[in-house]
Amino acid sequence: MTYLLSFLIAILVSWGLIPSLVRYAPQLGMLDAPGERKMHSTVIPRCGGIGIALGAICATVALVPLSTVYFSLIIGGIIIVLFGVADDILDINYKWKFLGQTIAVCFVISQGVYIKVVPFMGMNEAPLLVSYTLTFLFVIGSTNAVNLSDGLDGLAAGIMLLSFACIAVLGLFSGGLAVSIMAIAVIGGIIGFLRFNTYPAMVFMGDAGSQFIGFMAALLAITLTQHVSTALNPALPLLIMGLPILDTLSVMVQRVRVGRSPFSPDKRHIHHKLLTYGFTHEQSVVAIYILQVVFLISAFLLKYSADWEVVGLYVLISSALLVAFYLAGSKHWLLNTGDISIDKRKNRLRRYQWIFPFCRNYIEYSIIIYLILLSLQLIFVIRPEWYLELIFLLVALLILKWVPNKAQGILIRVGIYSSVLVGCYQLFNSSYLQELLLNAVDLFFILLLMVVTVAIRVTRKAYFKLTTQDVLVLLFVIAALFVVEVEFVARALFYLFCLGYALEYLFHRDAYMFRALRVLAFFCMLNFSVFLSIYS
Repeated sequence: MTYLLSFLIAILVSWGLIPSLVRYAPQLGMLDAPGERKMHSTVIPRCGGIGIALGAICATVALVPLSTVYFSLIIGGIIIVLFGVADDILDINYKWKFLGQTIAVCFVISQGVYIKVVPFMGMNEAPLLVSYTLTFLFVIGSTNAVNLSDGLDGLAAGIMLLSFACIAVLGLFSGGLAVSIMAIAVIGGIIGFLRFNTYPAMVFMGDAGSQFIGFMAALLAITLTQHVSTALNPALPLLIMGLPILDTLSVMVQRVRVGRSPFSPDKRHIHHKLLTYGFTHEQSVVAIYILQVVFLISAFLLKYSADWEVVGLYVLISSALLVAFYLAGSKHWLLNTGDISIDKRKNRLRRYQWIFPFCRNYIEYSIIIYLILLSLQLIFVIRPEWYLELIFLLVALLILKWVPNKAQGILIRVGIYSSVLVGCYQLFNSSYLQELLLNAVDLFFILLLMVVTVAIRVTRKAYFKLTTQDVLVLLFVIAALFVVEVEFVARALFYLFCLGYALEYLFHRDAYMFRALRVLAFFCMLNFSVFLSIYS
């Protein structure tokens, strides 16, 4: 429950603040104008980072016991945000930004948060000079690496969302409750921001946001491996910050090789190269997400491994990526050689005109049949003393027929999703034919997902368009299926994922033409109410 509260507080604060910040961004001077190195062509507010930071900080202060370690992280984060906001408003010199980062890192180190056990130097604490220097370089480097990677809509936010998820999972496995809560709080803040930042972006996070999430990720990774669980390999932060560090180091080396300052701006970053190779904006973001996931999966799998394995794998993955980019550049490789239509998805399936209506009807009627079978469970769980209560609940649900359509859409989703959770719970607590029923339900949702995939492929993007956020959701679900040890939770996430995209597909076509589905949704809410009444 604490994890859920952390997430909800952060996402609500972030989601609630950002529209107001966007409204007042012109008066505050927090606007990002187009430029030679920038991908956008209009002036866009860059105040989203304030929402991310305030959401994460509010959730942390409310739920985490603020010992010296965690209090120092909050204060350090606030310092980073203040200097970042100053940069977003005044475009201050990089020396002032570096001063702010130095003050924040030195304060955190002074409170005892630093790298004590250094890879390849045994389990004893390293000399303070070595520890302080490595901590300073790693945190400053990570902070700026994330800041520099913020070149496409949703890029830096999505990368760090994945990194914080990895930190949260490692915290759960190693008993780091506070670290996990803080990581989930930042995740909530980022998701609230991504609502407005997915391509095409309405708002940017600015330096305040990118520096804050880079700073917090680096220090939470250090706290986890150095203070919470020394069983975790001390080199894991390198994998957790994986791609941003590789990108920044490789770009600096390339600049030095051509006789330029390593800090001079150019278009040598990975996302620039992908665009050069013919990737679209969204394809570039998705490709970078996947590359970062490779580093994070490695971090999870090697969490208790030897130093040489962790560092060696990082070097191996990094070398493979650099070689691949070099070969692609030298051979002038292009992913897309022609114009890509943004109005429709061209593929052979669209030649068969029967596929589209079949998919739409299959999705609608299969969900209806599933919900009917789910609701029949009432016969087995309702007891006579609940009949009067059910009558009042039924009357209340009938009144919902007159609520506005927009509100109905929300109620339909709540009713159906909650009933799926109830059905999953009851399947796991049934003594009869449990395995057979579970396999049947699994097959149903797998087929549903396959049909939804085909339906999306034959539907014009004007009606239903996938975004980079959908890729993040998919990556999280896949990770959960392998990481979550509770079978019920993993299955429930998979069911909700499949059903969620099926419903959204229907609603994007014509949200309120599916009358049978609306009636069943209200009945499902009744089912859920009965379940809560009986099992509370």
